[in-house]
Formats: sequence, C-alpha cells, structure tokens
Amino acid sequence: MKGYKYRSIEKDVFDRDFKTIENNSFYSSNYSILNDPFDIYFDEEISQLVNILKILFPIKELDNFENQFKEVLKFKEKIGVYCLSSDFLNEQLWAYYASSYAGYCIEYDLDKLVDKGQNVDFQCQFEINYKENIPTLDIDDITNLKDNFIQKMFATKKSAWQHEKEIRLIFDKYGMKKFHPSAITGMYFGIKTPDIIKESFYKLFESRDVKFYEVFPSNFKLDFRLINETKRKLKYDVTKFDFEIIRPPLTNQWEQIFDIYYKGNPTDKQEIEKFIEAFKEKYCTKESTLYIFNNKEVLPLLEKYPLTVEQNIQYENSIITTIYNK
Repeated sequence: MKGYKYRSIEKDVFDRDFKTIENNSFYSSNYSILNDPFDIYFDEEISQLVNILKILFPIKELDNFENQFKEVLKFKEKIGVYCLSSDFLNEQLWAYYASSYAGYCIEYDLDKLVDKGQNVDFQCQFEINYKENIPTLDIDDITNLKDNFIQKMFATKKSAWQHEKEIRLIFDKYGMKKFHPSAITGMYFGIKTPDIIKESFYKLFESRDVKFYEVFPSNFKLDFRLINETKRKLKYDVTKFDFEIIRPPLTNQWEQIFDIYYKGNPTDKQEIEKFIEAFKEKYCTKESTLYIFNNKEVLPLLEKYPLTVEQNIQYENSIITTIYNK
C-alpha cells in the first residue's frame, strides 16, 4: 500500500524537510500542533460508569481500573502522529499543503514506513473515520481496543475533512522517526514546481529506485506523467541468475522470509554464494531468511505442519540451503 505526503517549498520548511528526507527520517507530531483543533477530540462515558460502580461495589479493583483508565486518556499527550493521504491527485491538498502546485508530494511504501525494525514504538495504522458527531468512548469499546477504542481516540475526524482521505500512523512518542531508504518509491511535482526543486531531488535520490512524476490539469481533472527515474547503483547483478520467488515474501516486524526456486546449478557452491549476495542486495531491506530450493513443487509443503515422513523427505531433497542474514 502507498501513502502520500504533500509538502510546501517555503524556504524554511523546504530546507528543514529536505534535510530530514536526506537523513531517511520523518517527524511524527504531537497532536497539539495538528491543524484541526478538533483532532484527537473525544468524549467518554466510562469514568461516569466507574463512579457509579464504585458506589455500589467499593472494591480496590475499581480504583485500580480508574487509575489505569486515566493513564490511558493521558497517553494522547505523548503519542506521535504522522498524517498521509491515500490520494496523490487531490486538488485541495495540492492547493493547501503543496504551495498551490509549486510544491511536491512524496510517495511512501507504507509497509516499509511502519517497519518496527526502524521504529520499535510504531503502534497502529488507520484510515481516518470521518463523522459529524464527537466520538464517544463507552464500555463496549474496551472489548475491541484497536477497531473501536483506539480508532475513536486517535483516528476519527469531522466529516469536513473527508476530502483529505487521510492515513494516520500512531507512535508511542512524538518526535523524529527513521525509515529504510527504499521506503520512498516516488516523487510527484506540481505543474508550478521550480526546476531547482526537481533537480535537488534527482541528485538526492540518484542512487535509489525512485520514479518522478509531474502532476498537471487535463480535461478538468488532475493527471500525471513520468518525467524521470533514478536507479540504485548495485554492486551485483541479480538478473544474471535464473531464479523465481515462489510465493510472496513473509514479513513480520523484524524479518523478511523469502522462498526461492534456484534454477541454476545447485551443486556449484561458488555460484550459489554469488547469487545470495546479489539477491540480498536487491531485495532484502532488514533481517532476512532465504530458503533456496531446487524445484517449486515444494511450495505446497511450505504451509504444512507437521509434515509426514514422505513430505519431510521431499522437503529435504528440495532444499539447497538456508541463509540467515542481518
């Protein structure tokens, strides 16, 4: 999934943002500096219910719950918020946040942007829920923390903002966050973006895989076209090897897992080692495990557990090597 960040080219803002991007970073804000005064604005009925229960049942557990709930409500003062859009052709956002089409829009790979290997304090990713009424936390929300409780607290806005199509990332603490260089996959420039701005990003990303587009009006709507592309300068050329990734990589917060059918000579140790180095350089963005097989008929076995004796034999005859990489 992709997310888009619109930015202006006012000098102080551009200089700050350019340096931040250069350092593979972004800033997750405290809610108090967001431009909507009703952001992270909610009501709650839980405290009132607890007070009633304390009168009926004066037990210590209710006091403990009340104190913990107050700490949860205070948590909004600490969290970091990073706001993006799902739309890179949004006329209002180009006008409001990108210097009236003279600015730019960053395209992020969201899976890489929320990688806990980069930011262990990342907690949630939401598409904003737009409502007319103030969200109210009630006792039922406690049983569905992410979809109800946290959504209402941190990812509900007035419907007046629904044109922004916002994606919101929530972190435990506000401040600077890091991302892998490959998280930026594209840059969109407005029809009025100065050439000096474009050239600055061409140079910055000259050793990354980034596509550059120009956004322009066409037939009473916005359209875009590719105007440039930069490529990583790789030490190895993985295209020299005959291989196939036999299922989508499995990814968790710490690791990527690749299952690969290698079609070359499985007994040539030096060839395999060169292939592994080329593959890691091209595809691995964090700790990775590579399972390299000599056929792809092994694929049905990869999600089976436990394996039968015959299936274990088939698996062992198929595996060439397993590589653990940091």
